[in-house]
Amino acid sequence: LKSEFEKSDVTENNKFQSAFKRFYGLDNIKINEDFKNKYFKLFEKYRNHTAINFEEVFIDLLRIKSFEGNDSLIFSFVSKLICTLDDTIPIYDKEVCDVFSFTEPIDVDIAMEIDILLDQFDIIKNHFNEIINRNLLPVSLKLFDEKFQDNKLSLIKKLDFIFWSFGKLKVLEDHIDQIKVLN
Repeated sequence: LKSEFEKSDVTENNKFQSAFKRFYGLDNIKINEDFKNKYFKLFEKYRNHTAINFEEVFIDLLRIKSFEGNDSLIFSFVSKLICTLDDTIPIYDKEVCDVFSFTEPIDVDIAMEIDILLDQFDIIKNHFNEIINRNLLPVSLKLFDEKFQDNKLSLIKKLDFIFWSFGKLKVLEDHIDQIKVLN
């Protein structure tokens, strides 16, 4: 995604858009093509920014009408946009939130929701930085590099994948426990 992003204007790069939508599941949620087109325009808007403000991008996404879903999905796509621009930024999504046992802010105004989501995101960033600084997952990172030889991913991107995968497994495990209860 990163190399495709760097090649050209992503509003016209169908290969990037297709790969991004598949990789991040943009086609798996109920949003229309207008939202997707405007979303990719935001990549170009923020392409050359050296410091990107999450709140600003979040507000930009909220302004795009015809999004059917909840704001946490929007925040997830804020982080996915920003981490594509800057690979030192981790991804905030449902699977990673499940690992951290975060809950979705409910019945709060938009300003409070943004504050809660940004606080949760800071916790993720701080934990990832702690893992890197203290070398807390050397075996997992070594296994990652053995599985994906010659990858050029930053440590943050490797942790993204590890935590996302663990979140997927955690959800599956929780689901299996629910099935056992039904039997």
